[in-house]
Amino acid sequence: MALLSSEVERVFAGRVRYGCFVRISLHFDLAISENTEMRFSLARTLDVVLVLCAVTTTGVLITRFTRPAAATSPGAMAPLNGWKNDLTFDRRVGGAQAPYRLVVWTDYQCPACRQFESEIDSAKTKLGDSLSVIYRYYPLPGHPLAFRAAMAAECARTQGRFEAMHKTLFAAFLSGDSLPLKALSDKAEIPDPVKFTACVRDSTTAASIRTDLKRGREIKIAGTPGVQIGNKFGVGAIPTEELLPMLRRAQ
Repeated sequence: MALLSSEVERVFAGRVRYGCFVRISLHFDLAISENTEMRFSLARTLDVVLVLCAVTTTGVLITRFTRPAAATSPGAMAPLNGWKNDLTFDRRVGGAQAPYRLVVWTDYQCPACRQFESEIDSAKTKLGDSLSVIYRYYPLPGHPLAFRAAMAAECARTQGRFEAMHKTLFAAFLSGDSLPLKALSDKAEIPDPVKFTACVRDSTTAASIRTDLKRGREIKIAGTPGVQIGNKFGVGAIPTEELLPMLRRAQ
């Protein structure tokens, strides 16, 4: 039996420096021949271990940065400057004079944003036309289709179909590396699909999304959905039973 530490430490030192560990020394008893084949076999085995380790680490990081934000509790809503201007923004579903107004900062690839839409729909069944929802776009960097999806929603708005496209985008569970513009246009019943497609490619449309992103950074949005009620702001898909009294208190 031979103590295998120097061989393992040498191989790990060359391969793990930028992996899961800075440096590893393993000490265990193993019968090993000194031939080249065994050393290469060991190196290949460790490469496999490190690849698996890298995949695991990547999975953890992806989970960490794409996990839906936890819902804000009523007591955790923070004061917000410039809130009156946000409430008058014209990208809305509902009447401008509705007594209950909610501003939502959304990302069309955000699972929590999709969940929050169901909470908003439940609130609408209770409040009816008394509720107006103002939408701002806040596509996160980790969601590759979110910015272009926001552009699609904005272009649909120019043809009076914002709400239809908004719902269509969430229902599509967007994935991959391209936006299915024709399918989305058909589903949302866009009156002029050619104009819609040209609009999605227009830099002016992109500028309107960046305007929302700038405002979002000003109020230090930490995740989506961002939820603004009166002069208070928080993050997360607030359940309907908590959202309704928050809206009533802000009236």
